[in-house]
Amino acid sequence: MNAHAQKGLTLPEVLIALLVFSAIAATAVYALRLGVDSRDQLAVVDDDLKSFQIARTLIKEDLAQITSRTVRDEFGDGRPAAFMGNLQNFASRREEDERVLASFVRAGWINPGAEEPRSALQYVEYVFRDGVLLRRSRAYLDEASGADADERVLFANLVDAQAAFLIGEQRGELEWSDIWPVSGRGSAPQALSITLDREGREPVEQLFWIAPVEAQS
Repeated sequence: MNAHAQKGLTLPEVLIALLVFSAIAATAVYALRLGVDSRDQLAVVDDDLKSFQIARTLIKEDLAQITSRTVRDEFGDGRPAAFMGNLQNFASRREEDERVLASFVRAGWINPGAEEPRSALQYVEYVFRDGVLLRRSRAYLDEASGADADERVLFANLVDAQAAFLIGEQRGELEWSDIWPVSGRGSAPQALSITLDREGREPVEQLFWIAPVEAQS
């Protein structure tokens, strides 16, 4: 056989080809990994944004239908105000590590066909506990020992949550209070500010205007 007719690759050429192929494969895998990670991150951000918007909508609906109806605790004692903010509540339902940022009664709780033995009013609390801001509500306005309460997560993965209450405007600037009620300022604040502190991120302040409060029996 004629040696000049034989063709093939030398060992160095094979090694170089394998090196090039490995580099291309590694680059492709890295690009695919980046794409998958970006997709997962976008999915997480999208879920957070949806949860955030749902929570904001729920709070806005609550505050748009606040009433001046006061409630009683499990001992039959009336609360000092219809809307209360950042005031200690000693009812038995409270846990030691939780803070009630705001509590009130809202109207507009739909009861189709009046099938449930309750009114259209609902008692609501915004509670911070274990890094979570909760919406707690109960079917009946006055608190009873052993009565069930419904809790829904509004915002999670928090370091802290704080509330402030708009008193009014003074000299062109908004005037806020850390507690409510405030003497001579009506049954409810004009707005509620909720500041959410998250680890590794800038605090987020959410402002919710409160509709004029109507009396309910």
